[in-house]
Order: sequence, then structure tokens, then C-alpha cells
Amino acid sequence: MKRNVKSKWITLLVTAALTVMAGCGDNTASGGNGANASETPAASAESSSLSAIKEKGKIIIATGNYYPFEYLDPQTQKLVGYDIDLGNKIGEKLGVEVEWKEMQFTALIPSVQNGQVDMGIAAMYITDERKAAVDMSDVYMETGMTLVKRAGDDSIQGVEDLAGKVVGVKSGATSEAAAKELKAKGTDLEIKAYKDTTDYLMDLQLGRVDAAFNDYLNQMGYNKQHADAGLEIVGKPFTNAGLGLAVQKGNTVLLEAANEVIKEMEESGEAAALYEKWLK
Repeated sequence: MKRNVKSKWITLLVTAALTVMAGCGDNTASGGNGANASETPAASAESSSLSAIKEKGKIIIATGNYYPFEYLDPQTQKLVGYDIDLGNKIGEKLGVEVEWKEMQFTALIPSVQNGQVDMGIAAMYITDERKAAVDMSDVYMETGMTLVKRAGDDSIQGVEDLAGKVVGVKSGATSEAAAKELKAKGTDLEIKAYKDTTDYLMDLQLGRVDAAFNDYLNQMGYNKQHADAGLEIVGKPFTNAGLGLAVQKGNTVLLEAANEVIKEMEESGEAAALYEKWLK
């Protein structure tokens, strides 16, 4: 009997010790590092929840620099464009202010993933790869990838003529993926990746690259803004895609709110009006 009592006390003491040790862990297994233990995915998701956004009175949206979707107005030095109007409409729907965070395109998805921002809007193509990393909205605009060349260059009539050519693309974007896919299928082209679309379009104009891949809508806007650049679109888009905005995985309430705005804008004719304003 005494042995059994003693064994019970030993078991209780060991259990208590293990509990204390578990409470003092460094969260290594869950990705924490002690000092940043609060910055877990669950905590990040909570900070971007709809209730948290309304409590802080603002929604933080990441965007890039991609005319005419998002760019700095030279007169006001403020961000303007189709995506900016869309994001502001979402903020209006939620009854909060919008804080815009301009960044490199390649940083957009990671910023949404880790909760640094609540949403990302930057003329992003909805792809399986992006949907694996974040939750993406319904399509708010249809578009596609197009081939761009210097006007008068008769050597390029389509993507089949790109063998031996240097093609400018945007690093980490769909244009780079399209060029890599074409190369993988046997077209011997050289891919030159840039941080910004405007940089490789300028190099195309200057003859430093032979052609470029760009979003059809963006190129339409660029040609309108830079009529003297001497660039032209070759035929029709060779891919079909839809643009969508991104929120953190599992943030269904915020995603549903964004989708409601997209639907309302389509039904009211506001989406068509914005298309005329920014893309015609």
C-alpha cells in the first residue's frame, strides 16, 4: 500500500514538471523563436480578421506599380488606378480607411501570407500556385498575356518567331512564367527578367531586348500613355487569365466581403465605368 502511494506521488511530480517544461518551450516545432512567439500564423490571421480591421479602423492593402492599375500620379504623388479605386471601394464597404503599402511585386504574396498586410491588389493573375499560398477572390477583370515588339519589326509575327530572341519579362510574374514555359517547350529564346515592367519596355524601345511579354490591359494603357515609344501588340493575347485580389489563407469573411464589392460593382455598372476611366 505504501509503495502504491509513493508511486502516485512520483507520477504527479513528473507530470507537473513536464507541464512546466512545456510552458517554457521556445515554439521551435511550430516555427516560433521565443521572442517572436506571438507572430504565429494563427496570430497573423487574427490581426487581419474583419473584426480586427474594424477595431483598428483601417485595412492595410499591399500593391505594386503597374499602370494603369496602380501608379503614382505625377501631379499629386498619390497612388491612383483601377486597383486603387477597387481597394478604396472595399474600405468604404467595410467602413474603414485604406492604408496602401507600395512594394515590389514579388513581396506581395509573402506580405499577405505573414499578416503584414490584410490584402493584396496588384493586377494579379489567379493561378493555382497563388491559390496554394493565399485565398484569391472572384475574377474582377479578364485579361491575358500578350507579345510586344517594336513597331516595324517584321521578324516577329508571333511567339513562334522568338527563337534566338531576347525577351523581357517581369521577375516573379506571369510574364516570366510564360516565357519559361515557352522555352521548356522547345523555343530557344533568352529570358531577361526585370523588377518593373516599365524597365523592360524601355529596353525594348532602346533595342536592348527584342521582344517582351506583358499583360494585355497593361500594355494597352502603356501604349496610350507612351504613344511615341513605338511599341505594338502582336495579335491577340496568347493566354487567358482573370485578375483577383489576395487575402490570407482561411480569411473567408474578408474574402466574402471583397467578393461582394466585386459583384456589386459589376451589377451596378461601376466596374464598366472604371474600365472606361482607366483602360480606354
